[in-house]
Amino acid sequence: MRKYIEVFRLSFKMQIIWRFDVMMTMLATFCRIMAGFIVWNVIFENRQTVAGFTLHSMLSYYIVTSILRSIDFSPQISAEVSSLIRDGKFSGHMVTPIDPFMFFTSMAAGETAFHLGFSLIVGAVCAGTFRVNIVLTGDIAHILLAIVMTSLGLMFNACFQYFIGILSFKIVDTIFLRYTLGNIIAFLTGSMVPLSLLPKTALSVLEFVPFTHILFTPAMLLTGQMSIKEGLSGFAVLSVWTIIMLAVTQYAYRHLRVKYDGVGI
Repeated sequence: MRKYIEVFRLSFKMQIIWRFDVMMTMLATFCRIMAGFIVWNVIFENRQTVAGFTLHSMLSYYIVTSILRSIDFSPQISAEVSSLIRDGKFSGHMVTPIDPFMFFTSMAAGETAFHLGFSLIVGAVCAGTFRVNIVLTGDIAHILLAIVMTSLGLMFNACFQYFIGILSFKIVDTIFLRYTLGNIIAFLTGSMVPLSLLPKTALSVLEFVPFTHILFTPAMLLTGQMSIKEGLSGFAVLSVWTIIMLAVTQYAYRHLRVKYDGVGI
C-alpha cells in the first residue's frame, strides 16, 4: 500500500508544476457552468419549474455536476495505457513489482485530490458571478451518501477506462472507441441534462446502469432532489457494477498480456 501512496503523492505534487493544465481545467468548468446558466435562463423565462427543478435548483445541479466531472481524470488512464501499449512501453509496467491498474488509479487519484479545491473555488465564483442561490441539502445522511457514491464512481470509472486502455492489446487503435463512449457516458451520467427530464420508462431502465449513479445520483442527493432510499438503491447498483468491472478488468489483463510483444507498432 505504501508504494501506491507514494504514486498518489507524486501525482499530487506534479500538478503544482503543470499550472497551465490546472488553469485550463478551471476554465473548462467555468465555461460548462456558464453554458448551463445561459440555456436554462432562457428555458425558465416563462415557467417556474421544470421536472421539479426551479431555476436555482437546476443551476445548483449544474454547478455540482460540473465540479464532480472536473475532478474525474479516469479518461486519461485509457489514453495513457493505450499509448504505452502501442508504443511498446507498457512492458515496463509488466515487470515492475506494482500492479498497473493500481498505479494508474493512484495517479488519477492524485490529480483528483489536487483539482478538487480549485473546482470548488470555480463553483463558488460561478455562483457569485451568476447570482445563483445554491440549493444544497443540509441532511448529513444525504451528504455522506453522495460523497461515498462519488468516490465509488471514480473507482468504477478508473476500472472502466483501464479496461478500454488494455483493449489495445487486441485493437490497433482505441481512439474512436474512447471518443464514442465518452460522449455516450457524458449523457448517461447526467452531466449534459438531468436524467429526471427523461421519460419515466427510460429512467427506470437507466437506474440499473452504473454511469447513472456516478454523477446524477450524487448531484440529486446533494441538491435535495432525491430520497435516501433512492440513493441507497443507486449505491447498491454501482457497488455491484464496480465489483463486476474489477473482475472483468483483471481477467482481461491476465489473458491479453500474454499476447503482448512489447515492441510497439
